[in-house]
Amino acid sequence: MRETPFGQVRAVGFDLDDTLCVYMPVAVQARREIMKRYLVPQTGLPLETLDQHYRRAFQSMLAEIHSEQWYPLYLQAGHATRTETFRRFLASLNMDTDGLAERISTEYAALREQMLHLHEETLEVLHALRARYPLFVITNGPALEQRRELQVLGLEGLFDLVAIEGEVGVGKPHKPIFEWVQRQLALPSEQIVFVGNSWAHDVEGARSAGWHAAWVNREGEPHPDPQSGVPELRDLRPLLEWL
Repeated sequence: MRETPFGQVRAVGFDLDDTLCVYMPVAVQARREIMKRYLVPQTGLPLETLDQHYRRAFQSMLAEIHSEQWYPLYLQAGHATRTETFRRFLASLNMDTDGLAERISTEYAALREQMLHLHEETLEVLHALRARYPLFVITNGPALEQRRELQVLGLEGLFDLVAIEGEVGVGKPHKPIFEWVQRQLALPSEQIVFVGNSWAHDVEGARSAGWHAAWVNREGEPHPDPQSGVPELRDLRPLLEWL
């Protein structure tokens, strides 16, 4: 155990999407490709207009995701809620959703997976830290998709512990998933560091559990709480100096 800017650290954890890998830009690119393939020719609408319709459908689904109807399905796999989002999207365009929502949902998911890739420094940092600490990942999302994502990206073997919302039954920023991880690590909270790009889910979630946190801010957004003492990273490489 070595002294670090976080004190004495004995385990280091990471968020997955947009912390270790490029996710959101890939998701946007994939859905726009699907729209160009299927919907621009049929509707004649500009891509931006179609995307506005999609975002409204996504927000309506997001508002219901934790309902009894959808959350048990979502925990297992993303197909049901993803397809319902596309169904609502198509309905908002007054299009016949029969069969089309299913087809574009499946093709979108496949294209998104194909486009997924790690940030350039991810493997370098993980391999270096793994030589000194147990590593873990906490990621929100369905069990099937997140487990598959770790495999596709070649990351699963680098972590001593994987905590997926769909497998644990609760996600970030809720305290129980952090407590579950801590029980598996059998460490006091002050010896755990968590690194993530979402201030609300990753940083505040970790801090509510008594952990240290580091905020990955690749886009240069304003720091939500400069007085917090939570360090800011433009990429993961400074962790090699801090830890």
